Amino acid sequence: MKIIDKLNQKGIHISFEVFPPKTDAGFDKVLSATDEIAKLNPSYISVTYGAGGGTSKNTAKIASHIKDDLGVMSLAHLTCASSTKEEVGEVIENLKAHREYSRFTRRYSGRHDIP
Repeated sequence: MKIIDKLNQKGIHISFEVFPPKTDAGFDKVLSATDEIAKLNPSYISVTYGAGGGTSKNTAKIASHIKDDLGVMSLAHLTCASSTKEEVGEVIENLKAHREYSRFTRRYSGRHDIP
């Protein structure tokens, strides 16, 4: 099921957005927060790419946890600001190449304002 299919269903829909931690030390806190958020039964949870991509290395890991471990639809952001077309392509290929990320199929790509 796609997020749009879920949103087209009757009823009230809520979603949440989380962001990757600025340091590796905060990773477990973010996972714990998503565990609590999932209990609210959101339609989906999106995971930002981090300002300027600076904290983006955990985006797909967090989105995969939401989808695979919590059973909630997830959406990973891929911010294209400050990135060349080649850099964006490289990030996408790297995500596809990692088995833990390859199950993750929803992503949002945007050019956003440069921080």
